[in-house]
Amino acid sequence: MKKEVIYLVGDSGPEHNSVRSIHKTREGAFKPWNKLRLDLLHEAEDGLKYSKEDAERNLKDGKWSEDRPFTQENIDYFKKIKEKGDEMYLDMIKSLSCEDPEKIDNSPHDTPYIQKVEVEN
Repeated sequence: MKKEVIYLVGDSGPEHNSVRSIHKTREGAFKPWNKLRLDLLHEAEDGLKYSKEDAERNLKDGKWSEDRPFTQENIDYFKKIKEKGDEMYLDMIKSLSCEDPEKIDNSPHDTPYIQKVEVEN
C-alpha cells in the first residue's frame, strides 16, 4: 500500500472535533482554515457586542429577571462589561486574531486547526 499525506481542516473544543474539509497540500488547506478562523472571530466579536448591549439593558432595568434589585457589586460588574465587554469574548478575539495555524490556541473554545495525516492508499 502507498502512503499519502492529507491535511484536515476543522475545529475542536472541549466536547467536539469537527473536520470541515480535506486537502492534498498544506497550502490548499490554509485558505479554508483562515475562513473558519475569521468566521469564529466574527462570532466572538458579535458575542462581545451582545455582552455589552446586554449589560447596558441590565443596568437600565436595574434588576435581575427575577425582579431582584442589583447590589453595588452587580452594578460595578455590569458597568465593567458595558465599557470593556465580557473577558471571555475579549480572550477569544485575541486568540482568534492569530494567523498562524501552528500557534493559534482558543482553548477551551472552538479552535480552528490544520492537521497533517498520513493515510494508506
